[in-house]
Amino acid sequence: MAKIILLVLGLLLVYWILKGYRRRVDGAGSATPSAGTEDMVQCAQCGVHLPRSESITTQGRFYCSAEHQRAHQSGRAAS
Repeated sequence: MAKIILLVLGLLLVYWILKGYRRRVDGAGSATPSAGTEDMVQCAQCGVHLPRSESITTQGRFYCSAEHQRAHQSGRAAS
């Protein structure tokens, strides 16, 4: 009977160790950025943040819309 109890306790110990190891592995994997992440940029006119792929880029500046691009360009030309 003692052998059975020791076997059950040993299996529980192995299960507990593997469970802790799996948590650490899963936690470390989720901390890394996924392949689908993208840089965020700020509109030079209004300051809103948007993904780089959705922005309009002119002379190294980013804009959230063509309207803001035109407004910022015309404001710089008048200065």
